[in-house]
Amino acid sequence: MFLTYQAASHLDQKEPEPAAAAATQALLLARRIGAPRCTSLVEALLPRFQPYRSTPGVPELLHLAAA
Repeated sequence: MFLTYQAASHLDQKEPEPAAAAATQALLLARRIGAPRCTSLVEALLPRFQPYRSTPGVPELLHLAAA
């Protein structure tokens, strides 16, 4: 959950690259350990990444989340 909060904080500061990195790590970890609540927290952040679709790391995060 900490990584998801970190991603949200980066988004609040308009820092999409580190936000995407943290959210990607959070999503991968949540899926690996079977933590649906953590997965949901990352998914709730996804709309906030839409303005940054061309920022490095964001397309990969959105693709991973859609898989």
